[in-house]
Amino acid sequence: SEIKMHHDFRDLSTFVLTLTESEYRELQEDPNVKSIVDDVKRYPLHIPESVKRHNRKLQGQEVPYGIDMVQAEQAWEYGATGQGVKVCVVDTGVADHPDLLNVSGPNSPLPFNQDGVGHGTHCAGTIAAENNGFGVVGVAPDAEIISVKVFSDNGQFAYSSGILSAAQECANLGANIISMSLGGPLPNPFELLGYRKLMEEQGVISVAAAGNFGNGLWSFPASYPKVLSVAAVDENKNRASFSQYNRQVDIAAPGVDVFSTLPTEGRCDICESIGDYEYGTISGTSMACPHVAGVLALLMSKFDATPEEYIKAIEEAAEDLGSSGKDREFGHGLIQAHDALKYLEEASSRSDTISIKPDPTSALTDVTTAPIDAMIEVPISPAFISQNQAISCDDNEMLFDFKLVSDNQGSEISWKLEGQSDEGMSLTGSLNKSNEDVHVRTCIPKNCYMFTIINSAGYGEIKGSYSVLTDGVILTDNVGRFGSEDILMFGCVV
Repeated sequence: SEIKMHHDFRDLSTFVLTLTESEYRELQEDPNVKSIVDDVKRYPLHIPESVKRHNRKLQGQEVPYGIDMVQAEQAWEYGATGQGVKVCVVDTGVADHPDLLNVSGPNSPLPFNQDGVGHGTHCAGTIAAENNGFGVVGVAPDAEIISVKVFSDNGQFAYSSGILSAAQECANLGANIISMSLGGPLPNPFELLGYRKLMEEQGVISVAAAGNFGNGLWSFPASYPKVLSVAAVDENKNRASFSQYNRQVDIAAPGVDVFSTLPTEGRCDICESIGDYEYGTISGTSMACPHVAGVLALLMSKFDATPEEYIKAIEEAAEDLGSSGKDREFGHGLIQAHDALKYLEEASSRSDTISIKPDPTSALTDVTTAPIDAMIEVPISPAFISQNQAISCDDNEMLFDFKLVSDNQGSEISWKLEGQSDEGMSLTGSLNKSNEDVHVRTCIPKNCYMFTIINSAGYGEIKGSYSVLTDGVILTDNVGRFGSEDILMFGCVV
């Protein structure tokens, strides 16, 4: 039978296929296939039982509490309103609404303006509901919304490949920021590479919800290095009980009882649950995520900078919550638009890559910045380097066995093993000289891991070989050449 192809990620040398078991086994044995991984599921990250009808004002415009909490109104006074910035909402769609007039998008794979759930319309309102004197107002009311619908109208789940394809479509449509109020518990190495390319090669910042299980598990894509992970706080700046906490959390934003737009007609599961087809309140890290996307839009509307500089601005200017400095519950703290603008204003005087756009309308007040704790990768110590002596691991551990044979360019080779949760171990290593052999054997906690081997030259191939085993099972035995970067995942189960 013909193999069904869903996506062709040529820039990642990756295809997404539906396979029978026999086709799967055949491809595993094909020397032209480097690896096969599962396409994992992603879900909208709101709390369904939190949905409420809001007793809003019958006339005039209401400002949701989160707008003031992230200093959006102060940013507007400065002249930062999101003008000229495109924020892409990868979600259930964004329905037509009188508070959301600047919305566009593709009609493939699903119509961008059809939202049978209400989730995407709510997130879009938090980002950019217009400042028009009625309804609600968003963080960046003059920003443009691009809607790429990835969830069907039952809102159950989408696959990681579909989310990444949508993110790439966002970039192709000119998006500066991608807002993803979604996630799932399992990583996918091609997702990681995809979001990294979006930031490093196209300058697009991806923002995602940290997760709603209220525990220390990682959620993806939020927990990838080149994606901002957003935790949720309530109106009193306390961590929301459902908000996941881990070392990958970057920033916090309002996510409890957030008041925003809902579809005005047609199917809308959230609307039907509260009997209101205009506005409502919802809780979830899904609701925190668009606050951060909106603040980034404010910064981009007033300053030209690199993605890394925008991110550094919101981290440095965040209001420190919880433990001093960066912590697992709030990341760098509560995002602050006004203070981040001040940070960029000051940084522009000493940087060639940050420049203020013309005609600021007011000065900004001083800001106290919070210290940042960097996650330190601990290089592998000689104690881990072993030959073939017997090693006995505990029941909650597995034996990691890595062998590397280098060539005359061995000094360009490095590798890292990264646990994909706070309980996982992280190891790194590199070669000091060429034609060097390395053998690493050590017990590591049972967990989800990503192993990466890198050629720092960034091009070509290395004539050498490496193998990775866990508990004696061969995961890869790469004899001959390997490219500038290889990624392997193991131990990942729900």
